[in-house]
Amino acid sequence: MVSCLSLMVSGCQAGGKVSSPGASGTVPHLLAGVDLTLPVEKYLFSTAESKELQSAQDVLAARCMKGFGLHYEVPAPGPDAGPRSLMDRRYGLTDEKMAAAFGYHLGDSDPRKVKTVNPALPKGDALVALTGRSGKAGKSGVLVNGKKVAPGGCFRTAREAIFGKSKRNTSIDDFPQDLNRQSFFATKSSPDVVRVFEAWSTCMKKHGFSYPDPLTVADDKRFLGADPSPAEVDVARADVGCKKKTNLVGVWFSVETRFEEGAIRQNASRLNRELDRKKEALEAASDVVRKADG
Repeated sequence: MVSCLSLMVSGCQAGGKVSSPGASGTVPHLLAGVDLTLPVEKYLFSTAESKELQSAQDVLAARCMKGFGLHYEVPAPGPDAGPRSLMDRRYGLTDEKMAAAFGYHLGDSDPRKVKTVNPALPKGDALVALTGRSGKAGKSGVLVNGKKVAPGGCFRTAREAIFGKSKRNTSIDDFPQDLNRQSFFATKSSPDVVRVFEAWSTCMKKHGFSYPDPLTVADDKRFLGADPSPAEVDVARADVGCKKKTNLVGVWFSVETRFEEGAIRQNASRLNRELDRKKEALEAASDVVRKADG
């Protein structure tokens, strides 16, 4: 990690705190967060892109297992759960219809409703070939059906085929994701965002609800049950209404956008390298999936 995250727009202050820019120019009036896009998302994998990468790696892992004379049943993808996009709940609940219907719950995609089952790994030689894990290794290394298993097994072989064979290229750098997190936390305490939090809190009090900011309301223990209660829906509707009235989303999104644009300028070389690697991985994955479907 860069010391004090030198990528920050306004640099570091005493004590390691980060200065965050304010909103500048005309701030757009925004509410629903689901379709918003921050600058750093260009360097991140979307949900759809992550699924394609996983599909390609599953194809390659199965092909690798076949080389050992083994069948690998690719686990069926689980049901979608969670927010609809990277930005859907970044600033809390921002959808009027969702608030009225589900409160702070997520409807059909709520993790409290969606049943997920972790796929079981194969056993015996199949597990050894897939993961490279074995308690038995001869002079020639780990063998399955007379064939040497590469370190990390077919899982790693598949990943290297997408991201490259060097140690570093077996995964995408965490830097863009770190920037995405730091952007959120640094701007949350910026003066403009703090002021709009206060305006939102004042608005909520007029509705009879006391919360210091819109990120604490969704964590209210009363709203953690399997189903939304009428009280939860009332709070959720007031929450979204106050966000709309104070333009909380427009202000925070503008501050974050300015923050990330500055960070991207300061770290252009590193981020451009990551963007190239992202494109190469997606092209490789697309080629694998296309040939498998053909």
